[in-house]
Amino acid sequence: MNLFRNISIKTRLVFAFLISAIFPLVVFGYVTIENVTITKATAVLFIVMSIFIAIITALLVAFSIISPLQIAQSSIQAFQNRKTATPIKDKGNDEINEIICDINALYENWNKEVISLGKRQLKLDKENEQTNQRNSEMESQIGQTRSLLKVAQELNTTFDFQTNCKTILDEAVRALNIQWASILLLDPSAHDLKVACVRGVERSLLEDLSEDNYPSVKLKPNEGIAGLVIKERLPLIANKGHKDPRYKNYNEFSNRDKKIASLLCVPIISKNDNILGIINFVNRQIPPIFKNEDIPYAQDLATLASLVIDRNIFYNELFTDDITGLSAHNMWTAYLKEELARAQRYEQTLSLVTLDVDNFDNIAQSTNADFVANLLGAIGKKVSSLLRDSDKATSNQQRFTCLLPNTDTAGAVFFAGRVKEALENQDFTFGNNRFKITFSAGIATFPDNTSEAKELLQNSKSAIVEAHKAGGNRACIYSN
Repeated sequence: MNLFRNISIKTRLVFAFLISAIFPLVVFGYVTIENVTITKATAVLFIVMSIFIAIITALLVAFSIISPLQIAQSSIQAFQNRKTATPIKDKGNDEINEIICDINALYENWNKEVISLGKRQLKLDKENEQTNQRNSEMESQIGQTRSLLKVAQELNTTFDFQTNCKTILDEAVRALNIQWASILLLDPSAHDLKVACVRGVERSLLEDLSEDNYPSVKLKPNEGIAGLVIKERLPLIANKGHKDPRYKNYNEFSNRDKKIASLLCVPIISKNDNILGIINFVNRQIPPIFKNEDIPYAQDLATLASLVIDRNIFYNELFTDDITGLSAHNMWTAYLKEELARAQRYEQTLSLVTLDVDNFDNIAQSTNADFVANLLGAIGKKVSSLLRDSDKATSNQQRFTCLLPNTDTAGAVFFAGRVKEALENQDFTFGNNRFKITFSAGIATFPDNTSEAKELLQNSKSAIVEAHKAGGNRACIYSN
């Protein structure tokens, strides 16, 4: 067929016509010139042969035209159905080949456009992905900023150290989607890390510990992840948890250590650039590992923790008695005035319990100033451990005055009994002498035994005088 494709269709048709016409013309000329007589059968055979030659020639020419057209048509249909522009292979050199070359050129332009569109779409997709990533990061940053603002606002509502630590860790558990978090404070001289607060699902592992009796762990330089964080003063991620080779297991947390699958440890640095401790963020949920993007938010929480610690130190220095650890007297007086006014205005129950150490002068003369300071400190710590969050206590030498809002006379007597029981079970030794501490208590309650709240303090003092007159080691309730 390619032989026919090398000539034009017009020439092909003329050639086919000549082949169809030349055979009968030659035969007819020969018969005429030679005056040959042919039979009827011969004439029929001649006619049949002429028709056969004409048909064969027409078919060959037709096939040489139709075949490439069908290939082109099939390619065009495939392009319409599947939008795939595959070039047509054609070795002809005729008018059809010119059409096929035009189709191939169209296909080539189409493919170039598709590639160009694909590149533009890929670029657009990449830009959209980057935009979405930036938006996601921005939303994450906005969320973290709101989270930090929320923590900062709540920190301004109270000076209580434990409450503030819980606020920070609760928000960390929520925002970072972790199982639990803890704050550990550093004692640089003893190289001790003491757990200050733990929050999250694993809090149940330490339910038997009171908040002022969390365990301490001995910390050696460069030891464990905490030691590295304190030495380098930089956050550290350990996504292998307790399997990390840098991790050190502590006996105090043996049950909990095995549950640590991922860990982010951040140093708490004060405004004076001193290491105060660390914050541990444990077991990230979704995704199950910590990323570098989590570090800035964790550092911001550590900064808030440092402010809480610094503020607590300043608060204790300013508003807390150095010896007993109770409220300084001027601060306690302000609390008293506020509670007296509230009790009088809303007719709420309010009790004052004044505790006076019996034979204090004899104890002071038999010992020295350090022993007395340790004694008053131990009493103050015990009294503080028995107070509620709403209760306030102060001291003046051997006298401890406790303000108990919403507490009736029976409740005040019960409180005094608890203090008595706690101190009687505690021995104080100086040299070879052992001292048993007893005290007298004066109790006054509004409105149970006085109609004027402002008289509570004087009434409790009057009651304690009566307790001393009766021989001490007893509680007296003020009565008109």
